[in-house]
Amino acid sequence: MSKNYFFVGTLLLSSLLVSCGATPGSTSYLGKKPLAGNAKVVLQIFAGYSCSSCNEELPEVNSRIANELNEKAALVDARVYVVAGPNWSKATQEVADRYGQELGLDQFQMMVDNRCQTEYRKYYPGTSCLVPATVLLDPSGEVVQIYEPGKIDLDDFMARLKEIVNG
Repeated sequence: MSKNYFFVGTLLLSSLLVSCGATPGSTSYLGKKPLAGNAKVVLQIFAGYSCSSCNEELPEVNSRIANELNEKAALVDARVYVVAGPNWSKATQEVADRYGQELGLDQFQMMVDNRCQTEYRKYYPGTSCLVPATVLLDPSGEVVQIYEPGKIDLDDFMARLKEIVNG
């Protein structure tokens, strides 16, 4: 009898350990599948829904990644952190997803950073959440390059991105 309890207990513990950390895929990828560890670079762009510079820059970055990197675009884990919703209100995942859809950001995973509460402050401490802002990281999370907040020089940016992806 005790062997049965041991067997059932072991089975339950095993199933619990296997299921920990397993989560369903995010729907915020807008068609892009989560990368399975094959990314060469993590691109983080911080943007606000009502930021005209962001709304101008993001579609162009999205297009250039797709057109200039072609199949190597899959090596870029590209994320937009939405720091504020319409009228600089609090962003939600629904707001972030809608923002990405409205701008056609199919190369990006849309994420929420709610007025620079978490990710932004790691790279721009003491600032008042100036957007757009761009950071490149290696897959382990080490900083490769932090760009000053504001619009980036897209030609220089794409050259750097190509160098990393092709390197």
